[in-house]
Amino acid sequence: MSHSLGIDLGTSFAAAAVARDRRAEMVPLGDTSAVAHAAVHVGEGGSVTSGDAAARRAVSDPDRVARDLKRRLGDPTPVVLGGVPFPVTALLGTLLRTVLVRAVEVSAGEPDTVVLTHPADWGPVQCRALADVAGSAGLTRYSTVTEPEAAAAYHGATRHVETGEVVAVYDLGGGTFDATVLRRTPDGTEVMGAPDGVECLGGADFDDAVLAHVDAAAGGFLHLLDLSDARTVVALARLRQDCTAAKEALSFDTETTIPVFLPGRHLEVRLSRQEFQDLIRVPVESTLRALRRALQSAGVAPGELSSVLLVGGSSQIPLIAEMVSREFGCPAVLDAHPKHAVALGAAILGRSRAETGATRLTGMPGPRPQEALAATAAATAASTEQQGRPVPAASRAGSPPVETAPVGSASGTPSSEPGTPPSSAASPPAAGATGSGTAGAVAPAGAGPTPPDPREGAGPAGDEPKGPPALLAVVVLLLVVLIGVTVLVAGLDPPSGQDDGSVPTAAASSVDGDTAPEPPAFAPVAASAPIPSTAGTVPVGETPGYVVASPDGRRLYVAQRAAGTIAVVDTAVDQVVTTIDVPSGPPQYLTLSPDGTRAYVSVWDDDRTVAAISVLDTTTGEFGATIPMLSRPYVSAVSPDGTRLYVPNHDSDVLSVVDTRTATSVAEIEVPPNPHWVELTPDGTRAYVADHDSNVVAVVDTATDTVVDEVPVGTSPHSVAVHRSRPLVANVNFDAASVSVIDTDSDEVVATVPVGEGPQDVTWSADGRFAYVTNVRDSTLSVVSAEDFTVTATIPTGTSPTSVTVLPDGRKGYVSDLDSGTLTVLDLTG
Repeated sequence: MSHSLGIDLGTSFAAAAVARDRRAEMVPLGDTSAVAHAAVHVGEGGSVTSGDAAARRAVSDPDRVARDLKRRLGDPTPVVLGGVPFPVTALLGTLLRTVLVRAVEVSAGEPDTVVLTHPADWGPVQCRALADVAGSAGLTRYSTVTEPEAAAAYHGATRHVETGEVVAVYDLGGGTFDATVLRRTPDGTEVMGAPDGVECLGGADFDDAVLAHVDAAAGGFLHLLDLSDARTVVALARLRQDCTAAKEALSFDTETTIPVFLPGRHLEVRLSRQEFQDLIRVPVESTLRALRRALQSAGVAPGELSSVLLVGGSSQIPLIAEMVSREFGCPAVLDAHPKHAVALGAAILGRSRAETGATRLTGMPGPRPQEALAATAAATAASTEQQGRPVPAASRAGSPPVETAPVGSASGTPSSEPGTPPSSAASPPAAGATGSGTAGAVAPAGAGPTPPDPREGAGPAGDEPKGPPALLAVVVLLLVVLIGVTVLVAGLDPPSGQDDGSVPTAAASSVDGDTAPEPPAFAPVAASAPIPSTAGTVPVGETPGYVVASPDGRRLYVAQRAAGTIAVVDTAVDQVVTTIDVPSGPPQYLTLSPDGTRAYVSVWDDDRTVAAISVLDTTTGEFGATIPMLSRPYVSAVSPDGTRLYVPNHDSDVLSVVDTRTATSVAEIEVPPNPHWVELTPDGTRAYVADHDSNVVAVVDTATDTVVDEVPVGTSPHSVAVHRSRPLVANVNFDAASVSVIDTDSDEVVATVPVGEGPQDVTWSADGRFAYVTNVRDSTLSVVSAEDFTVTATIPTGTSPTSVTVLPDGRKGYVSDLDSGTLTVLDLTG
């Protein structure tokens, strides 16, 4: 019997449903439930498992299990499993393939249509990555729909909804939150306004909150554990599973107990529902603000909503329905199985499309023998073993990797990455490459190619094939990577810089032949010390005026004014791996997008002939748009969803608002004279602007793009730093040699702290316990306590320290020494 298939690849779970004759039912994917864990395990021998079987191995084999893959879709950084790097798209493609094969088995036939879902606020990068996932799974014909539209379709099919009725979809899953407003039409539903959301917020973050609660109850014991001990890593993985179980139990019980069995420490931690709700209340409030912004975009008042549909596993938490219904004054409708709604709705939409003449699905993948998967993964081990040593750490985790080509690309083959010989794509297979391979194999980055099935070009339903099969593109790409890895292990040094300023595909990440350390399977934020120590310097070239760390902490980007370049530093070995020319002018400051794929470079010269923001693609090392500014752009800030860039125009007394999707200025906010620096609150609702010549910090409401307050501070406020978890903003006063601490609840200064001469930059530690202040005139770093606002240490740095950045794990910091041409490395744990 003809049917359609809807698939929801979530952050924590994968779900699938089939629809026949407008009846939809779930495809059983899990061992004990309809949904399966969105996890992939790669064994030592190359065996690959996904779903619940992979999740079970997370305790015994944590460094070989990939989870939360959807959060990383669009990020080119590979996932390292067992010391081997794998593209995110290939791992997620394995999970998708498993779902497809299972659906065909259960339904006893191939579907007419397949519909894949994705968050409503995904941009072109994530959508292209989803196409790569489909190509990796061997899915050649499919269509896509946003998750809220699918949820609304299911709601409309199971409940009576009047035409013209307006509903909001509150979708809180394992890793993302989406808010969308929809209206029922005679033909289905339509999206009203622009969807909103919080890109990295979901059940995984609530798990982290429970784990942090356990750590606090244990006196911070987790931070003292030896993560090089395999037994400790396994124990932490089990503890994290127990924290997840406790979170889920509190949706039905008022209290639970979490057992803690760690080396040297055994205890039980009690957690009540009220305590858990207090842990997550602030992030839940940020979802309500996102939903309210979605309503404002749609021009819908809360009173016009008929209901708010609660979708996603995390929406089962009782606090969610309580806060949503109270905030918006309408029913919060929670389905009996909120994890199923999106997949069921996608299947229903797929059936409707099939009945209206959508193209029939072709080329569904068949089951892949486990032996073939093992052979594919073993090819990497074989080829690297021939070279006499393992794959270098640079290709594992330390350098920008190669991206797969979009499915159905016009050329049919991936474009050559910078630094890759043009002849590589035409080279014969390297020794050790496997000759077997069916679509859907998990190919390690650097693995040998596998011949593709003779299929048509892949892509969303309705697209015409534009070249050879997408799998062939991936195969050729993998061959290119293998050749690059072979060159590296043969001892050839990659270029430290290139004429076109692009980042090489495999930058060296070893010193004297020693590979860089692997990132730990579990890396809690380190406890910062009141007296950090220096750990050497990194030579980076002349005039390093500003340094910023990538969101994953693996790279530093350093603006070098006089040289007109950006130096890229590998933090695993603290060495410059490449330099990027900035053609538009001298780079002064850098701001990274939340996913780290874009750097917004402030460009201006002393003669004031240039004033612009140049957009750098950090995955390729190439510049795209250059956005003219009114006057010299100082330090900018990006909204949490990455769609807006706030740029202070120093000489124009204006804060420009740039739409990052179109690279155009969409608003100009008048602020007090000489804005130097801007930072946003974690929810993006407020911007704090240091106005150098006005001796105030302006407070901007980002919903209305207006200044709502001005906070008097010291003389010549230069930079600001917003605390990530407390209502505090630290501001340095350059000519007053002090730091002003602002309480953001009242927008009043609650402390003034004397520091060194000429404080220029301030940054909070990762755990929020201290603020670090660079003093450019006396070449020191002041450490300020967030508890009593006293200076706990003054650390010597290189000459003229202008900025400071902290790695996400809180263990290391870096100070840019303008006149020394170095970065001072800080051990923030003491």
